[in-house]
Amino acid sequence: MLQRISTELRPALAFLRRGFGAAQRSAIDAFAKAAGFEIVGELRTASDGTALPALTLANLADLIVRIDLHAARFVIVSSAGLFSDRLVERVVGYERLREHGVELIAADAPEAFSSEAEAHPEIRHVLACTMQFDVATATAASRIVAGARRVAIGRPRRKTYAELAPEATLMAKRLYQASRTRGERISLREISARLCEVGLVGANSKPFHPEVIRRMLKGNWPRSKTSQ
Repeated sequence: MLQRISTELRPALAFLRRGFGAAQRSAIDAFAKAAGFEIVGELRTASDGTALPALTLANLADLIVRIDLHAARFVIVSSAGLFSDRLVERVVGYERLREHGVELIAADAPEAFSSEAEAHPEIRHVLACTMQFDVATATAASRIVAGARRVAIGRPRRKTYAELAPEATLMAKRLYQASRTRGERISLREISARLCEVGLVGANSKPFHPEVIRRMLKGNWPRSKTSQ
């Protein structure tokens, strides 16, 4: 049961369904005063004189946007049935609002929405599955947009060691090529040491790491090397 936790009033929005008179507003005001809420705005549905429900899944997103504009985390309706005529839409609306940090409360039965949600776990299970699908879809869409942007503006090309250290790359390749010609085996560390002997070292003035030598050997020849 919701209880007033302090003397400070908590901002809330009144959800009013058109065509149901002023009684619903009176019920909301009375509950808000007793439970420590302050009504700072109203959410009114479009005219629904027909059998249409007050809330549909199609306009739930619009409702969430309007709630966010008021920066209130509570929505009070006089009764659960006036939020929507359909059970499934009440549960979906309640759960979706909770995902956004908004608590939906019925003035005549504060636990009505949570009780309905707990009594129909199958709806909550479907919501959890659709949430995972939405996240996956958003991630895929973001990846596609990022890829399209890279194609449009051009992806920066990472320089090779043949460009960053052409002399060292050229010598490393020649040392490796010569060892194979003689039928010998030269290690990456030995190549690095031979480069260091003639002053060819890395940016930190230390011998090239063996992994760097490996990349030099696997990469392209420097542009000055016209024949291999």
